[in-house]
Amino acid sequence: MSEAQDLTVATPNAEDITRILEERAAALARSSNDEETSGETISLVVLVVGDERYGVEVQDVQEIEPLDKITPIPGTPAFWSGVVNLRGSMYAVLDIERYLGLPASDGAEHPKVALVSRGGISVGLLVDEVAEIRQVRSSEIGPPLADGSSKAEVVRGVTPDMLSVLDLEALLADPTLVVEDASA
Repeated sequence: MSEAQDLTVATPNAEDITRILEERAAALARSSNDEETSGETISLVVLVVGDERYGVEVQDVQEIEPLDKITPIPGTPAFWSGVVNLRGSMYAVLDIERYLGLPASDGAEHPKVALVSRGGISVGLLVDEVAEIRQVRSSEIGPPLADGSSKAEVVRGVTPDMLSVLDLEALLADPTLVVEDASA
């Protein structure tokens, strides 16, 4: 008998093939059912501000642009950096770091403006970096941390890895953002 005749490859029979395919189908069905039962997921754009990370829902982010030039507006609160021209339209730019009362950072070498919009209001958010877009289960967003911040109401909650999810509706509805004309 030759060596070639000694080597035999076991081919699975029809029963083995059916069993293997059923096991694979059950495993795949379990993983998709686990995702469905774990709750709704939301897509977040992760914005880096100093040492902190904030999530904003993807559908609320219109565009992200490098900050080339910002025009300061005299007489506005310090958390308003000024206005910026994006694609021919002027937008007010909110310095999230100052607005939230975070410790001053060195600032980014190449800051960005994240143009966000909710309820017909569009504002640029001054951020150091845009880190990623990620999926988060709504059930994983815990209550905001009690850090004594006066702006805690604009944080919807915090994920287990300490990503603060911004409540953009509450942020844009904050009456302290309104600048009134003192000459009127």
